[in-house]
Amino acid sequence: MEREIQEEVVIDLAELIALYLRKGFWIIGISLLFAGVFVKFRAMPEEETSKKDGNVQEATLQDKDLKEEKALEEKGLTANERYYTAQIKKEKERLLWEQDNWENSYLFTLDPDKVYERQIDLYVKVPDSGNIPFTEDSGEKSGDLAENAERAALTENYSSLFQSGSFYESIAVAQGSMKASDVADILFFRSNDEAGTLSLCFTGASEEDVQKMGDAAAEYWLNAENGMQENVAMHDLHLVNDKTTLGMTTHSVNRNALIKEDALTGSMESSILLRQNEKKDSINTRIRIISDLEKAKKELPKAVNNATQSSKKRILKQAVLGLFLGGFLSVFLFTLQYLLEAKLPKEEDLESLYGFTVLGSKKRYGRKGILPSLSEKLSGDKEREKDDENLLSLAKTNLSLLLREKQTGTDILFVGEDKQLCEKTEDFMACDHSQFNCSYAYNIFKNEESIERLGAAQNIVFVAKGKSELRAILNMKRRCEKLGKSIAGLILY
Repeated sequence: MEREIQEEVVIDLAELIALYLRKGFWIIGISLLFAGVFVKFRAMPEEETSKKDGNVQEATLQDKDLKEEKALEEKGLTANERYYTAQIKKEKERLLWEQDNWENSYLFTLDPDKVYERQIDLYVKVPDSGNIPFTEDSGEKSGDLAENAERAALTENYSSLFQSGSFYESIAVAQGSMKASDVADILFFRSNDEAGTLSLCFTGASEEDVQKMGDAAAEYWLNAENGMQENVAMHDLHLVNDKTTLGMTTHSVNRNALIKEDALTGSMESSILLRQNEKKDSINTRIRIISDLEKAKKELPKAVNNATQSSKKRILKQAVLGLFLGGFLSVFLFTLQYLLEAKLPKEEDLESLYGFTVLGSKKRYGRKGILPSLSEKLSGDKEREKDDENLLSLAKTNLSLLLREKQTGTDILFVGEDKQLCEKTEDFMACDHSQFNCSYAYNIFKNEESIERLGAAQNIVFVAKGKSELRAILNMKRRCEKLGKSIAGLILY
């Protein structure tokens, strides 16, 4: 019967909840740890699979654009979103390049109203040709067809040389502050293969600049002429005109370096101002293209990436499962600890079920964990004393009232299993000329001296820890009752 009552008292729901509150941070920490472990173990197989697939595909993804597209695909973007993202990135790179190239170009520094121009006109003369022509409407001159074909071939070769990288480099070196890429912007070039005419017009910020450019061009074509005469028929690159002027002029220039049409159908009007505007228009066009692409991307329907969503759901499920399992295991372990640890029932249960008069009790757990106030209330610590001094003062007062009510003697025997607790209690009760005649006894089942004191005791008070075994207290009570002794009270540390 006592065993059944004891088990019913031990499994106290309020105390169990108080335990969970005291261990709340541990329960939360263990739950989060399990959640992290579950998510990690779930992600590991997916990472290994993704890594294997990536290694297989890496061999074929050598092209930069394909790699970028794969990276965008892994972010969960749709095909249209990937297309617009890639195009926007490319256009922005081109825009940055064009802006940097324009702002650092020689053309950018020119003022169209204050530029200098040096016009140089050349004629490819072959042996026995007629008078030197230099008009836009020049037709086929006297001479046989072989001579005209030879002149046309030479003119085409010179046209290619005057628009080559080596020619641009020589002009830039001579001027000093230009890059080779700047020369094409400030050179107005025109040729007529059938007529054998070549026209170069250099534009610069100063007369000195255009003089340097023209001199470098003259040196270049002389070297080119000498080199060509070693491999082709004898000819003469004759200087027809060389003039320097101040002010911008509109020129008729070749559309393409290798164009083979006549000068009228294969030419276009150009000037420094037009070329500057073309650069600016190109940059503005690029900006509009980027703006249109970004607008089109925003207007795309928001597509749900099933793979990403399902992956997030799996991770969430694993996290919830880990939280649940971690919480369950931690609660189970703390519940098992609660059931196995030695502890006495609450004070009201000791009085109602076992007939003990509790003279005083000390806090068993203290304020800790989650919601400590609620935990103290549920565990019963709220009504208990916080330290030994308060506990013994209360016990002394209650014991004095109890003995006065029963009208028994003042001889008191403190009985317990812990010798130090018994000594501490006796010292406190006997100090300051106390009315009590105190002594103590411990291990009353084996210690002969304690057994003798127990036999002569008038009033018996049990001294025990709050976390003691109930069975040990009950055994001491039975022993005292067999000797005909009554228990005055119980002090719980």
